[in-house]
Amino acid sequence: MKSAIVGLVVDYENESPRLLEIISDDREIAVIESACEEGDSDPLQKLEQGRQKAAVEEEEFANYVEELLSQPFLRPEIQAHGVQWLKSKSKIEQYQRNEAEAAKIIADYAFKVFVEDPSKTDFFLVGPSTQVRIRVFSLRERRSQAA
Repeated sequence: MKSAIVGLVVDYENESPRLLEIISDDREIAVIESACEEGDSDPLQKLEQGRQKAAVEEEEFANYVEELLSQPFLRPEIQAHGVQWLKSKSKIEQYQRNEAEAAKIIADYAFKVFVEDPSKTDFFLVGPSTQVRIRVFSLRERRSQAA
């Protein structure tokens, strides 16, 4: 059975929970978990910093590959590797879009489960061939612990 994890970051507005962020990347969930365990009052800030750093690194590497491929006397094997990287990058981006779409559907349902029973902050949704662990991270709890 396939297993995945989806994190929901929620905050409260007039005692009503609202979904702020959906996370389906294991590394990002670890960042949120770590920030919450450290008592960070705004774990989303660490998440955003990590995303920005990764985006900068990815952009720099993409620029390097594009610059390399634009060289007039590039060895064929290097050119082939560069082209393969660009194709792989495109496939990865498509996979990430599909994953984000699936995570949104799962998160919307999981959020409804959480709203009905706010004690459910770590539970599983199980299908015929897949199970998804749902983790709910409440910013209200972070702020009350920090105060």
